[in-house]
Amino acid sequence: MKLEGIGVSPGLAVGPALVVEREAVPVFRLLVPAEAVDCEVKRLTRAVEASREQLKAIKERLRHEVGVHAYIFDAHLLMLEDPLLLDSAVQIIREELVNAEWALRTVSDQLHERFEGLSDEYLKERTTDLDDVLGRIQLNLGGATDAPSLARLPGRFVIVAVDLTPSEAAELDWEHVLAIATDAGSPSHHTSILARSFGIPAVVGLQDATTRIRAGVTVAVDGSHGAVVIEPGEDALASLRAGQGERRLRPRAESRVLPCVTRDGVRVSLLANAEFPEEAAHALEYGAEGIGLFRSEYLLGRARRWPDEERQYEVYRRMVEQIGPRPVTVRTWDVGPEDLVPGGPTSANPALGERALRLMRRAPEPFRAQLRALMRAAVHGPLRILFPFVTGPSDVRVVLELLEETRASLRRDGVPFAEDVPVGLMLEVPSAAATADLLAPLVQFFAVGTNDLIQYLLAVDRVDPRVSNLYEPLHPAVLRTIDGVVRAATAHSIPVSICGEMASDPLQALLLVGLGVRELSMSPVAIAGVKAALRAASASRLEPVARASLSLATADEIGAMLRRELAEALTAPASS
Repeated sequence: MKLEGIGVSPGLAVGPALVVEREAVPVFRLLVPAEAVDCEVKRLTRAVEASREQLKAIKERLRHEVGVHAYIFDAHLLMLEDPLLLDSAVQIIREELVNAEWALRTVSDQLHERFEGLSDEYLKERTTDLDDVLGRIQLNLGGATDAPSLARLPGRFVIVAVDLTPSEAAELDWEHVLAIATDAGSPSHHTSILARSFGIPAVVGLQDATTRIRAGVTVAVDGSHGAVVIEPGEDALASLRAGQGERRLRPRAESRVLPCVTRDGVRVSLLANAEFPEEAAHALEYGAEGIGLFRSEYLLGRARRWPDEERQYEVYRRMVEQIGPRPVTVRTWDVGPEDLVPGGPTSANPALGERALRLMRRAPEPFRAQLRALMRAAVHGPLRILFPFVTGPSDVRVVLELLEETRASLRRDGVPFAEDVPVGLMLEVPSAAATADLLAPLVQFFAVGTNDLIQYLLAVDRVDPRVSNLYEPLHPAVLRTIDGVVRAATAHSIPVSICGEMASDPLQALLLVGLGVRELSMSPVAIAGVKAALRAASASRLEPVARASLSLATADEIGAMLRRELAEALTAPASS
């Protein structure tokens, strides 16, 4: 039996299934006498403190074993300090005279309702972090039963689960994990990130793997193509192994310092995407030549409040100094009202609502403060400003006006700043891509956000398992759109970067370079693999193959042709 999901970490693994089952433990509402209220508050405080110490220990272990992804638990630790969590629970205990478990459950329901109203899909996915933290506090309160530990596995297994919380994934005995298969999840889920870090094949979004796969049965997980085969026969295994032609050897450490130059001398810049300053700094250890996309939304904090200019300036300045002389590209706020005000204005479809530059038109002050901080930080090293969710030239005019107003205010205040900070546009809306030739003369660079661009072009939500199989990066419409953007950028002599998941896949990276892209930005752990493929290829070979792909009718035809024509580069050792 074959199950289809989303491949989030490439490779093939075969082994016995370890099915992780969880039963929800009920939380009861108990009234407590007034004289017992302080005792309940102390119980909650002790549980929070115990959770804090546990998370610190997990973070330290992850830092030691993986390094760059220990930052994941900074957000968890910050949640424990958030007044929206602890103070609100204490208030409920005191006002309603209820037990700590019920107060925590009430706060959880309130926060989940708030998360559901967010317009940013990535931020909505962070409910897993919230559940992880609150579940840990409940365990420490004694309101739930601790599950068997996954930190010491009695053998090598394929882990099959509905989902894994971030702390479960971090504590997992990865040396004994053959592969991961989950009912839920997405490419940006922490489990997916860690699987890629450890080089473990993983497929998520399988919907019902936990009910279809029996404990101990042999399963094959194909993370390259998003498939899980239950009890595969020899023929099925042979077919799966044949399809792994694009999986390279795991890159060796020395490949990180090698330049990314094709066999015929074409230079390609490999940059990193980052969400936290710590992640940006560690990206250099993976061979990143700079930061191609820094998502600034983390600065909003759990309280979702605009940070002041000085705090932003310090964060951007430190990052520029750490990364310099390599460039840092900061994306301005990509949020909407739903992300900022609990119970505030909502949209039937927040992803298409008043977000990013649309919000800036109505409420420019937070964006002005961010631009002031960025221009000031640019004095300390190369920094680029990237504006997301552009729909056409009218948006750019608003951007340029605000930039000039910001420069004027900095001059009036006598504050040192960089006058000539490069300004770019994130092309992720089809209308922006279609007008790329009109946008190119107005800015200094383009960045193509392929994750959203593909979703909008194909009308497919890639994290919805019901339609995720229709999310096709190699769809002719996607490739033709990217080709048009590159042509427009080339005609006006501005660089274009690809900063979506397409850049992280060696096969697709080869195609993009063949189309003329010379800058790719990706997860830090993907850099060495993409570099190995590009160093083994010749641009003179990639270009005709990429051109030929534009004439094919389906993603399957394109993928098959690319694997056939570029097999040598895809199977090259990392040291080539």
